[in-house]
Order: sequence, then C-alpha cells, then structure tokens
Amino acid sequence: MAIELEKRELRSYEIRKRKRKQLVTILSVVIIIAAVGFITFIVNLILHKNYTSFQVLHSTERNDSDSAQYERYGTDVIRYSRDGAMAMDGAGNLLWNGTFEMKDPIVDVCDKYAAVSDRGYKTVQVFNGNGGMTTINVLNPIIKTEIANQGVVAVLMDGDGVNYIEIYSEDGESLVDTRTVNKKDGFPVDFSLSNDGRKVVTSYISINDGNMQSKITFYNFGEVGKNYVNRVVGGFDYGQTIIPNIEFINNNTVCAFGDDRFSIYSMEQTPKAVYEETFKVEIKSVFHSEKYVGFVLDNVEGDDKYRIRLYDLKGKTILNKTMNYDYDNIFLSGEEIILYSNLEWIILRSDGKEKFHYTFEKEISYIMPVNNMDRYIIIDNLNMEEVKLTDKEK
Repeated sequence: MAIELEKRELRSYEIRKRKRKQLVTILSVVIIIAAVGFITFIVNLILHKNYTSFQVLHSTERNDSDSAQYERYGTDVIRYSRDGAMAMDGAGNLLWNGTFEMKDPIVDVCDKYAAVSDRGYKTVQVFNGNGGMTTINVLNPIIKTEIANQGVVAVLMDGDGVNYIEIYSEDGESLVDTRTVNKKDGFPVDFSLSNDGRKVVTSYISINDGNMQSKITFYNFGEVGKNYVNRVVGGFDYGQTIIPNIEFINNNTVCAFGDDRFSIYSMEQTPKAVYEETFKVEIKSVFHSEKYVGFVLDNVEGDDKYRIRLYDLKGKTILNKTMNYDYDNIFLSGEEIILYSNLEWIILRSDGKEKFHYTFEKEISYIMPVNNMDRYIIIDNLNMEEVKLTDKEK
C-alpha cells in the first residue's frame, strides 16, 4: 500500500513538473512573440515616420578652396582637390589624408578603399582606409579608374589608336591587361569593375560605313576567363543606342543605361540577359543601388513634370508615380530616394511616400546619408554638418 501511494505521488509530481514545463514554454513563446511584435512595431514606426526639420549634431568649418569636391565614403565623407584627399567622419574628425598634385582629380570608392586618379594624365593614388597610400604611375593618359573592395584597381587608358584596360594590385603591381584597337573595336564610352576585382564590363562606340554601332563587352580576369580569347566572356550589340553609363551595381549584376533603354545582366562568371525595357520618353536621370535601378522620366500625362520609376534586379516595377519636384541631384540609399537642389531637400521611400521635405535658407552643395534612417551630412559653402531628422520645427 505504501509503495502504491509512493507511485501515485511520483506520477502526480511528474505530471505537475510536465505541466509547469509546458506552462514555462508557453509563457516563453508568448513573451518572444510579444517582444518580436513590439520590436516590429517600433521599427515600422521609425521606418515610416515623417520628419519636418533637423537638429545639428556636429558642425565643422570648411577650410578648403572652392575647387574641393566631396564624395560619400560609407558613413563618412571624402574631400579631394588638386593637392590632396582626406577622409572625415560626420563630426569632422580626420580618418586619413594624403597629399598629391593633380590637374583633374576624379575619385572612386569601394568599401574602405578609395582611388583618386588624374584624368587625362598618368597618376593614381590608392588609399587603403588605414592611412596607407600607394602611387601607381600608368603608361597612358587615364580615362577612368575604378577600385574593388580589396584594393584592386582597374584603369581605362587612351593610347595612340588603341585603348588599354590594366588591372593593378593594391601595391601597384600590374596583374593583367587587355587592349582594343580603335579602328576595329571602336572608342570607349564607359567601363565598370566588379567589387571582387575579377570582372570588367565596357561600353564602346564604333563607326562602320558611316553608321554608329554601340556594344558592351564582358571580361573575366579570374580562372574562368583564362578559357576565353582575350578573356572576353560575352558581348551584346545595341545598334545606334548609345550606352553612356554601364555599372556593376553589385558584384554579380550589371546594368547598361542607354539613351532610350536599360538592360540588366547577371554575371557570376559569364553574362546572361535578365531584363530590358525601352522608354518612349526622355530619360532625365538615372540612379541605382545594390538592390534597385531607378529613372526619372519626362511625364507626358497630367500636370506633373516627371515620372519616377524604380525596378528590382529582376526588372519588377517597385515604384511608378509622377512627381513635380525640382532637383539637381538624385540617388538611392537603402530604401530611400534622396533628391536635392541648392535650396531644397526631399526624401522619398521606395514606395513613393514622402518622408521629408525641407527648404533651406542657405545654399547647399552636398547631402550624404549616414545611417539610412535619420542622420545625414550636409555641406554648404562654409560648413560641414552632421544632422538628425526631427518631427519638430526648429
């Protein structure tokens, strides 16, 4: 009898223990669901919040000349001119700098690396983001330079009746090169280097029997490219459509921007056409990110001046709406479309809804996002300011 009672008490204890465990599990799941729901609510609230003004977090007086130019550098900024380049954070703190002498400096940025080259001349300065600077002296006048995320540099150069693309390591060692002959292959319009430094795409124009011919060519400088003549792994003809801008918008996606159309190609190793669309109206602006491709087109219906279109990398339309903003600059950052002129600043979300619209009392030269949420760098003729958007008037 005592043994039977002990067995009953043991079973009762095990049942109570199992129920407590089940209750703890249920409560844990409820708490997790509630926490996720709360976090999602807060995130959505922040992401869909509208702003009316901003507060200045840091202000740094500009001590450069009018010829100085600025470029986004991750969450920071690069200032460059004929006599040097420097990187600063939003508070104006120096990250790195270097001096040089150039006639017409142009800059390209990829992750922590930056390449400043002297267009029309023969010098490239490579900054590694840690204070190091390498000088690369090329043999022919530079048309354009691009840098990859490990410091590999591609330089498009103009020779005597030929053009060269040469790939250099971060240390300035020549890794591989290719050339085209003007009479046979045409003249270069643009080129782009992939983030991993192994792939290049070019846009060329040639004249045959008095007719203009436009084409894009894909190169692979990795192992796969060794199996192809001159490392050319693909090409597409565009007839008389000029392709003034061609870009690796991420490591495996190329977009060709024509004067009346655009094409998207995937290129893990060799190119494959993904999507193409031709516009019947004039293209005013082109902008892109690693996720989207966007256009501002003349609007032929209704009272608004423009139509803005946004596509994903499969060609699916994400946004198609008219707008009446006047702007000088437009670019994508995360899920935001940022437009600004010297006196006006507009931020649209990727769904077309207006996040922010502000009119300045002073002329603005540059606007750059810091965190793709509510912090930006504003540069005017006198100061560089890091600001935070607010829903309260100044």
